[in-house]
Amino acid sequence: MSELSVFTEEEVELLSSVLYKVGVWVSHADDVDGEEDDEKEMKALVVCIRAVAKKYDGPGLVDDIAREVFVRKERFEDWADDAYNVLPEVKNALAVMRRVGSKQDLKNYKMALYEVSVTVARAFGEFGEFDDEEPEGGVFGALIGKITSGFSSLSADDKDHPMNVSAAEDEVISQLKAILKED
Repeated sequence: MSELSVFTEEEVELLSSVLYKVGVWVSHADDVDGEEDDEKEMKALVVCIRAVAKKYDGPGLVDDIAREVFVRKERFEDWADDAYNVLPEVKNALAVMRRVGSKQDLKNYKMALYEVSVTVARAFGEFGEFDDEEPEGGVFGALIGKITSGFSSLSADDKDHPMNVSAAEDEVISQLKAILKED
């Protein structure tokens, strides 16, 4: 039985959609490069959420929330259309995690949101070499390794975003970090 049974259906929808929407929101923050960067960022978002599920696998809620994103993949388009004002939803999701989850679950969920945001922001500069590959093949493992190894260097207090993160992406990541630090 999934640990998500502690949540209402609306809460599961909120928690899973916010994990996806944060990535879309960061991607939309800097749309000057056109479709090419958007495609790479969306590829990175999907791979990153899979990596989050793998990283937090075991006791706790975050791996189940990340897997739930893919159970609801038919909602991706709706979620993307509704990602432009995600910060109030982030606050609501954190309130749900604070109320229902453990302190460790809350901490892991916050870190997962941050990891997704930074991975999407980095995607345009770092995922180009995988463009012609299928993510489910051998490259998927390489991407998971690349992403999860990058997670260990991320800190919620990190002030130094990667060089290939635009000013607009840096700004939205900073807004997200401010919310994640509120408690």
